Amino acid sequence: MWTPEESHEHSLQTLTLLDGFDDFKASIKHLADFGCGQGKDLEFFANMRELTEEGLPGRYLDFNCVGFDISAETLTPQRHNITYKNLDLNTEGPIWSVPFDIIWCHDVMQYIHSPVNFLRLCNNSLNTGGMVYLHVPTTVNVMHHIFQHYTPSQHLNTFTVTQIIYLLAINGFDVKDFYMNKHKYDDNIEVVCYKERDPLPYGTSWYEMVDMDILSDNIKEVVLSNNILSDQGLLITWLDGVTQDFRWHS
Repeated sequence: MWTPEESHEHSLQTLTLLDGFDDFKASIKHLADFGCGQGKDLEFFANMRELTEEGLPGRYLDFNCVGFDISAETLTPQRHNITYKNLDLNTEGPIWSVPFDIIWCHDVMQYIHSPVNFLRLCNNSLNTGGMVYLHVPTTVNVMHHIFQHYTPSQHLNTFTVTQIIYLLAINGFDVKDFYMNKHKYDDNIEVVCYKERDPLPYGTSWYEMVDMDILSDNIKEVVLSNNILSDQGLLITWLDGVTQDFRWHS
């Protein structure tokens, strides 16, 4: 388990990447941080600025930033475009008066009672085409050729790359054109994807998703070859353009 400072330090790697995409930043009007903790990630978003032609910081973008957590209202907003709201993330919502363009959720889903219901809440809280960012721990790993799994206190869930893809797909997120980050010996999974449609019935199978043509060609190929989605054969690409090849993963 990370301290709040360690969690934010990890977030900064992806926040800094996103800060380099001007078109992405210009598209945001309403952003939410689900499980905002001490609000450090939200403050980063609230302070985002345009870049000038010279590559220098320009005007503040000042999009609306809302942080949700069980005791968020004890926090003091550091900019005028930040709002904090108390919320139990195990609720079904609705939670805000307008849909969000971005939902940021770093290091939270392991504490959620029902990840599948939580992702439905994310879907219901987003504009169509809106983006969700997730960071989750994976506590199943291979280190020094030894298979190990473990459960920290208060972690109600653990995750794998293939399980996250399935949960996103059945909850209406695009798993054809998405970004994912999972290094072979690292206990972290990150994903950026977009709301495409309403959630599917939770009994929907991989084969039904193949027939609906909602899977990437790579995912479809793995499913048709194995009757399941396995990391054996999977290719994932992150925001920096780096592709992780799990075809020879063991």
